[in-house]
Amino acid sequence: MNIRMLIPANAQKNPLVVNGRPYGGTAGAPLDVPDFDAGMLEANGWARVAPSGPTSARPTGALGLYQANNGAKFFDTTLSLLIEFTNGQWINPATGSAV
Repeated sequence: MNIRMLIPANAQKNPLVVNGRPYGGTAGAPLDVPDFDAGMLEANGWARVAPSGPTSARPTGALGLYQANNGAKFFDTTLSLLIEFTNGQWINPATGSAV
């Protein structure tokens, strides 16, 4: 699973190499990274937003690979939208509409 991260302004932490992979870009810009690199980036000042991926990769529930719990957030790259799991469905928190 990927994690959406925000790139820091700190020039000492941007760019940064984690597990042999270089990460960097414009400060404040989003970047999707493998979950196994996200912790190291976060420890170096990058901001974690949420797990990310296409609509088909959303956590689905107890039978899914990743369980969705109330309040869970997911950046849906198909919709380009940060969504939230509430009462058994994914919603747009800005509108309250199911997505």
